[in-house]
Amino acid sequence: MNWDDLRYVLAVGRQRTLAAASRALGVDATTVGRRILAIEEKLGTRLFERTRDGFAPTHTGEIAIARAEEIELHALALKREVEGSDRRVEGPVRITALHKFLEGFIVPRLPRLWEQHPGLELTLVSSMRVFDLSRREADIGIRYSRPTDPDLVGRRLGIQATALYAARDFEIGDAPPLIGFPGELDEIKEARAVRDHFPRGRMVARANTESLMMALVRAGVGVGLIDCFAGDVDPALRRVVPEPAVSDEIWAVVHVDMHRVTRVRAVIDFVTEIVAEEADLLEGRHVR
Repeated sequence: MNWDDLRYVLAVGRQRTLAAASRALGVDATTVGRRILAIEEKLGTRLFERTRDGFAPTHTGEIAIARAEEIELHALALKREVEGSDRRVEGPVRITALHKFLEGFIVPRLPRLWEQHPGLELTLVSSMRVFDLSRREADIGIRYSRPTDPDLVGRRLGIQATALYAARDFEIGDAPPLIGFPGELDEIKEARAVRDHFPRGRMVARANTESLMMALVRAGVGVGLIDCFAGDVDPALRRVVPEPAVSDEIWAVVHVDMHRVTRVRAVIDFVTEIVAEEADLLEGRHVR
């Protein structure tokens, strides 16, 4: 099999359906199905069993998928090595972070970056999912813990705090309505902080993004946990507990092969700079 064949085998092996594999490859599902059949005919063996739930790899298919992943990793490593020799501060850089940090902190300060480096092309991706930097799902990940993977390099940027807020005229009683997190996130420290501060409070709404949490609080639904850099500058909000409820380290994380790429390093330097400048705001010391 050549690499083009392996791409199709890898996509079906990962996605398990023709529709999902076609989206990953950027072709239609019929093309994927025909290509897999042609590969199996060429090899004289089946790579996938067709089931009600999709395509399940056979033993031979598992071997083919494993080899394809090895080749993919070598290809990506070569690409990173070549890109690492590029000293120009221009070209694409893909950054992933939580939505509110991108929208409320990074984006308003970006014009300065393009003043310094007009040749950069940024892609901003917000998600709760941790992107795989080894597979180039992102070049830079803004995360809230030091990386432990030996293939990743992290730069500590600073501290980001969150606090409990309510709408400006919202009345706080002994058992205020609370805005929490979805059930699967109930045991994270942020969810516990809300309950610990108001043990008699009643949960009335849940939100899985910072933006939704902030919208619910602003609407007067209840008390919720909001990033201090957003809550402290919003005239419609007020803190209901003076001190931050949770504080986390902020890290810029990159793959070890990418941290010397000039354009990637320039973006990390920029984020480091603005985090340092706005340390009071991020750490919750900028209270009106």
